[in-house]
Amino acid sequence: MPPAPSPPLYLDPPPPSLGRRVWFAWTLFWASFFTVTMSPGVVVHSMFAPTARTLRAWMRPWARVILAFVGMRVRVEERASLPDGPVVFVSNHVNSLDIPAAMVGLPRPFLYVARHEIRGWPVVGWVLEKTACLFIDRSNARASVRDLRRVAERIQGGDSVLLYPEGGRSHAHDLRPFMRGPFVLAIEAGVPVVPVTLIGHAGVFSKRLRTARPGETRFVIGEPIPTAGLSRGDAADLQERVRAVLARELAAQGTRALAGEPA
Repeated sequence: MPPAPSPPLYLDPPPPSLGRRVWFAWTLFWASFFTVTMSPGVVVHSMFAPTARTLRAWMRPWARVILAFVGMRVRVEERASLPDGPVVFVSNHVNSLDIPAAMVGLPRPFLYVARHEIRGWPVVGWVLEKTACLFIDRSNARASVRDLRRVAERIQGGDSVLLYPEGGRSHAHDLRPFMRGPFVLAIEAGVPVVPVTLIGHAGVFSKRLRTARPGETRFVIGEPIPTAGLSRGDAADLQERVRAVLARELAAQGTRALAGEPA
């Protein structure tokens, strides 16, 4: 039998309609339900094994369920093999589906590095604080340096991490300005940076518009960029190299989607 056709790749947020508002409410209800019901399990497990593997063991099934209810398929494209050892994954930040997509798309366990404010979110903040998640307080320079050092120690101990250098969600098929911190972190930890580009789910789900529809996101894992021999002074150049990779992927795949061509 021929393979089932891929869901369409949408680029723009789904415009409001009654059906899409109902789909959004359906998605939000089940996402909240499974988050609340699965949270005690991952928190208790993490009390005994606070590792990235524990987080992945619970959150990957959670992510698959959430994406199934949204109606979003994740297509993973790998431009090169990952190196042995820890890496710093650097991704664009689109919307609330970024973490489920990352849990499904990334081929190895990772620690999620989040901004300090997420600690105050109902349920989600509590779960992340009690599991293998690291927080960075960007409102205080001294605290930020301390937090980045803590993340670097975990990387040097063998954990990969995922960071969003835009510092906030774009809600669109484009990039916001990057912050320098993730690239300084990778250089100081002495590990490669792996660019990750998320393409398409801005057009599947919009919390701002309260709309959702079935579709596809492409999770593109780029070629690792080594940091061996680099110093803090090279962080800006590394930042631009990574941003250029993400911008190129967004532009190329966006052009194919608009033309109706396969990836």
